[in-house]
Amino acid sequence: MNWMSKEPSIINHLAQPIINNLKTMSSPQSSASPKQISAELCRLTVLIQHLRLPTMAQQQQQATAQGGTLNRSEFILSLMREAWPMLDAVSQKYPRDFNCGEKLCRLHKHALRECRPIHYAPMLEPLVEQTVKNFSLSLSSPYLYLASIIVSEYGRNATHSKLLYSMVANLSSTVFNALRTTEDFTAHPDVVEEFFFMAGRMVNYCPSPLVQSSLLNSLLQCAALGMKLYHRDANRGTLNFLESTVSYSLKLRSSSSLDVNGQADIAALEQAILAEGQPLVINLAQALLGDLPAYRLDSGSGSIAGVLFYLNQLCPELLMQWIQPPLTAAPEHAKSAFLVTLHNRVARDEFNSSVRRFTAVCERSRKRKI
Repeated sequence: MNWMSKEPSIINHLAQPIINNLKTMSSPQSSASPKQISAELCRLTVLIQHLRLPTMAQQQQQATAQGGTLNRSEFILSLMREAWPMLDAVSQKYPRDFNCGEKLCRLHKHALRECRPIHYAPMLEPLVEQTVKNFSLSLSSPYLYLASIIVSEYGRNATHSKLLYSMVANLSSTVFNALRTTEDFTAHPDVVEEFFFMAGRMVNYCPSPLVQSSLLNSLLQCAALGMKLYHRDANRGTLNFLESTVSYSLKLRSSSSLDVNGQADIAALEQAILAEGQPLVINLAQALLGDLPAYRLDSGSGSIAGVLFYLNQLCPELLMQWIQPPLTAAPEHAKSAFLVTLHNRVARDEFNSSVRRFTAVCERSRKRKI
């Protein structure tokens, strides 16, 4: 369906110049700058965001009078289909231009949400393909943010789980190849942040394909490096993923009725935590002691206290075994009180207070030694 033939001339007047400009800019002969391309992407985004077409009742009246009209979802879908080859081409002209990539991802986010996921589903595969390809060329964090949006909009639909897992696995492969050392992580904190937020979204919205794969172990190993980064947002993303993962395992464990898939999830999660949990707990302990970043001590949606609390509910004996050696550097009375809190498996609020008290004592002790 051609949106031009169905919509009033005023909409043609708004949309067609953008399409024409993108068509010109996407040609190999064009010398359009990233700034010029970004400006057209912004214009198209604004049109999609703010254009208001008739309601269904008004549409039916207009259909009788005018011989047919598009609703808003149809218009956005048709417009994006026409623009897609140009969007793909312009994204390849300057693949490492952060601003251009950010504007493109913003356009895709609003097109998806304004059209509604169910209506935008025909564009899901090419959207995933473009996201993976552009990220592999650019290592730009906006593509990871876009992937998070895709997971949150389609993750609860089992029809798309295989595609979403493939997307996350491919994006993860790019990250693992690019970020191998502490220096690599330090140079790309925004990538670390958005990567782990994406992984956390996958655990929250479409967990089974991820937790039943070897990718989970690789993510936990990567998180052990990400936790050491002195960057508030990167630290937040890493802890968000870890808390989501451990709390999902606990949620399954407490369920009274699990299907075969849920049982497989539990087995895979517990195996991954057993294999990869000790380095993570050591890092958490060192953060409490002040030797590693502790930006998020007991905040919601990912914190040191949150990860420890859920681990203590899930595998208290293992946690006690892993956490005691690194805590030997803590003042004895503070360490003893904190270990009692772990042993008693207190409620979350009390646990948070205990964590704050412990870190405060450790901080005072460190200052006295300076």
